[in-house]
Amino acid sequence: MSDPESLSWRQYRKNFILGATQSGLWGLALTFASTATVIPMFLKKLGASDVEIGLIPTLVNLGFTFPSIFSAPIVERVKSVKRFVITVTWLERSPYPFLSLLAFTLAKSNPQLTIYLSLIFLAIGYLGTGFIMPGWMDFVARIIPVTSRGKFIALGNGLGGILGIGGSILVGRILSIYPFPQNFGICFLITMFILLVAYVILLCIKEPHIEEKREDKKVSYMKEIPRILRDNTYFRNYILARFFVSFGVMGLAFYTVHAVGKFSLSDRFIGTFTMFFVGAQPLANLLWGPLADKTGHKNVLLGGVTCNLIGNLIALISPIATPFYLVFALSGAMNSAFMISGLPIILEFAPPDRRPTFIGINNVLISPALALSPLIGGFIAKSSGYPTVFLVSLIANIIGLSVLYFGVTDPRKKNLYLLTQ
Repeated sequence: MSDPESLSWRQYRKNFILGATQSGLWGLALTFASTATVIPMFLKKLGASDVEIGLIPTLVNLGFTFPSIFSAPIVERVKSVKRFVITVTWLERSPYPFLSLLAFTLAKSNPQLTIYLSLIFLAIGYLGTGFIMPGWMDFVARIIPVTSRGKFIALGNGLGGILGIGGSILVGRILSIYPFPQNFGICFLITMFILLVAYVILLCIKEPHIEEKREDKKVSYMKEIPRILRDNTYFRNYILARFFVSFGVMGLAFYTVHAVGKFSLSDRFIGTFTMFFVGAQPLANLLWGPLADKTGHKNVLLGGVTCNLIGNLIALISPIATPFYLVFALSGAMNSAFMISGLPIILEFAPPDRRPTFIGINNVLISPALALSPLIGGFIAKSSGYPTVFLVSLIANIIGLSVLYFGVTDPRKKNLYLLTQ
């Protein structure tokens, strides 16, 4: 197994900068196609129901998690993880030219078909993200030492957040100046061009050379799941905590729709909410990144769940629109915490040669909760209203926080596989 130390210091530093820049541009690009604000309002203006809007995070989360268990054995066998990443990443970048084309051509004449096709393209893209995830995390583990991964991910997220603040302002201006649906088409087109630039930067990252060929394992990964969970108590409890927290984020898809509808806000506020959601992430990164490297990832995750819990409570009781700025900021801080520590903590639970499998197991087991929670939220919103959605999210976050706090010991404190990563 290769490690970052096989690279020269100059190349390591170059990889660090290039990787963080690529991640930052990715964050900027998705500001213009945010699944928390922009896409829900695009579909809402097309006439989508709450259930159809709830499908957005369902498809995103299911795509992001479920395919990992199928790509993990592939990643464990390939000699060049970079080649795998730069090939599969085209799939996750593919929806945005099609979304732009739909907005410019079909949206006005056939809005219902546009809704269905938009959801399909979104699903395809995030299936690509889920399929690439074990490879991407293994790639990060190869090029970045364990005590620098928090700073690496925090820098990438922070750069994306800083750029995203300007992007969010531009989103608000585009949506308010240009007519619907061309305004959304312009946003998706910008996403496509930024992702192309990020891809060019990704090509410049150097992967450590591997002398030995990886073992061609002939095992049933689905049959391995019970044994791995039985032998790894903290990893098992971590997945359980993530399962509950997945229901704790079901409210995120409905914050914008709820606030805009309840308080009769203009489209300009979509960009403002996005700005607070994105802009909070670089500020949170100043805390989460150093905290992860110094004390371990568990404390970062505890902080992220707490932020989400407080956001649920504010959304539930707020009588005016202004506190929703804080709701989106707290959601951004939560998102940042899980971007920095949600998967990297698994790299420390796992033996170095089984990192992709552990990532795949985590993702496939939490995928039902991630997939079902927004759908359940959509049905709850339709039958009982948005505040009930926020209440259910609040309860789920309390349970998840308790399991994480009492049931999981940070693997770094146990020195699990730390020296070999």
